[in-house]
Amino acid sequence: MMRFRPLTRHDAWHSIPQTLCMRGFGLVILAACGLVWPDLALTMALVDIGIICLLFALVDLFVAAAIRRESTCSARKIGALGLLGSSFGALGVVMVMTPLYWMRAAVAIWLVGSGAAIILLGNPASRRGSGGVITQFGALQLALAFLFVMAHPSSSDLVLHTGLSYAGALGASQVVLGIALRKGKGTRTVDLGQLATSQLTDSVTDPTAQLT
Repeated sequence: MMRFRPLTRHDAWHSIPQTLCMRGFGLVILAACGLVWPDLALTMALVDIGIICLLFALVDLFVAAAIRRESTCSARKIGALGLLGSSFGALGVVMVMTPLYWMRAAVAIWLVGSGAAIILLGNPASRRGSGGVITQFGALQLALAFLFVMAHPSSSDLVLHTGLSYAGALGASQVVLGIALRKGKGTRTVDLGQLATSQLTDSVTDPTAQLT
């Protein structure tokens, strides 16, 4: 008989690298297909990217709600990831369904809003020395918003191509982040194992260490 247990914070952070790699590879593949065959897969690739982002965002929000009682900090981080993913997924679907004027406005608003939210999310972490990359990514979002407004694309296809290029770059960065988190977790596990082994060796060779 299958037994179920409550989802814990360790389960959530154990699955985050895998889900980042999965969604990242999906975005890269779809963006590449849309850019290589724009006449056949341009709009469909954006719609599929939006659906993938929305589905993974729902998973992130569900996980955040499940671990809220155990760790509010982890729930906020994963919930923020879900909110950003859901907003980008909605943007991908909206871009295909709206005319050029509203499309440009939606992209600019999302870049500014997501950039400001990422900077605010990274500020508390930066005080502990771990949020520099998050804050830099938020600043990059704001810079992209400025460049997008200054470029003022004059055709819908150009905006859609830009959206696919951004989605591909975002997917690649998610894959890199997932691999980095996975390696970092493995390194911490090895370090903890070496620490436990050294403490056990010291206690065997020096029985008085147990008393101190």
